[in-house]
Amino acid sequence: TPFDGHGGLEEMLAGMGGGGGGRPKARRCHLPEREHNLPCTLEELYRGKLKKMKVTRKSLTPGRPTEKILELPIRPGFKAGTRITFSGEGDEYAVPPPGAPPCAQDIVFIIREAKHERFHREGSDLHYRIKISLSDALCGFTHDIKMLDEQERVKRLNMRTPVSNVTTKVLAGEGMPKSKEPGKKGDLIISFEVAFPTRELTDTQKAAVRSALPMG
Repeated sequence: TPFDGHGGLEEMLAGMGGGGGGRPKARRCHLPEREHNLPCTLEELYRGKLKKMKVTRKSLTPGRPTEKILELPIRPGFKAGTRITFSGEGDEYAVPPPGAPPCAQDIVFIIREAKHERFHREGSDLHYRIKISLSDALCGFTHDIKMLDEQERVKRLNMRTPVSNVTTKVLAGEGMPKSKEPGKKGDLIISFEVAFPTRELTDTQKAAVRSALPMG
């Protein structure tokens, strides 16, 4: 394949090189872009990462290498669908008029966010769902949430009041970094999935529940 490795996110333009010392000046061309999906994990989009891509390409200009390593910086908070564009780094083609310098395609990497086993992302917010028993939903519970930081960090959730399937708990500033607002983060939104009994309770159990819970 022409590409090895993984890359980064957000639109970045690497200028189409000019020339000095008598070399032909690069022309702006209207060639189709060369697009490639670029899978990134949620951890990479949370922490940021520098990735490298080896590009192979057709070259008509003397001295232009047929292979090049492109560096793709992923800043914390980059989103799926963002495009990184390297202008003039793709295949070169001869374009009229005769004798004119060749034109090169732009290479575009499009971020594709991989599904995460614990978190679901919406914008700058992270969603986290906890499955609990009915007894824990009524009596309270403690749950540790492993965050996405490079150094292990755990947020401990202490619930002392009853929760239901429509209850949400918001931890402000514990979501994804905001790439356009350095130092700021979205929220972590926690929801609950309560497991109800699937078998009928005995009369004794029903009486115990009714005596423990307020009526009305």
